[in-house]
Amino acid sequence: MNNQELKKYHTFFTTPLLAMGQNIPGEPDLRINETATRARAGLLNVLSSVTMFLLVVKPELDPVIFVGPYVIFDMTTAAIFGLVPLSPTGFIGTSATMKLNPVWKPIKPKRFAWTLGGVLGITCLSFRLLGLSNIWLLSVLGICFILTWLEAVLGFCVGCWLHGIFFGCEDCKLDGSCDE
Repeated sequence: MNNQELKKYHTFFTTPLLAMGQNIPGEPDLRINETATRARAGLLNVLSSVTMFLLVVKPELDPVIFVGPYVIFDMTTAAIFGLVPLSPTGFIGTSATMKLNPVWKPIKPKRFAWTLGGVLGITCLSFRLLGLSNIWLLSVLGICFILTWLEAVLGFCVGCWLHGIFFGCEDCKLDGSCDE
């Protein structure tokens, strides 16, 4: 299928609404727009860096108590319903990339990666609620920062790579990306 034919499947909302991804003819499973997922990762990367900065410079603002639930909600809704319309960062990332060509990737590795992201959010928030020192929070936030940077900048999804190792993925390559 050529690029023009694939472009017509590039819509803001999935069909049906709240489907995890798009049905692309010739593909066995649902697909998700990698361009939008990388934009979302970039937004989450900025959020993690600002949270770390505030935690170091102004710890009395207690950013984790606000950012933690947001990230947990965002990752959970993305893992269950896809990027739009319920994942706030997915909504913004998809909106920002609507004029760019879509790159269709398998959804299962992304779902696994977002589930792991939700677990990191739960871990960070739990550390905060348990009153652990900021070094523990900064450690989890640092992991989040590195993982979102790898996805946004290099296109390497560690969660997708792990999905390929644990569950196998015919489309997944060793570099953490997936074939179109």
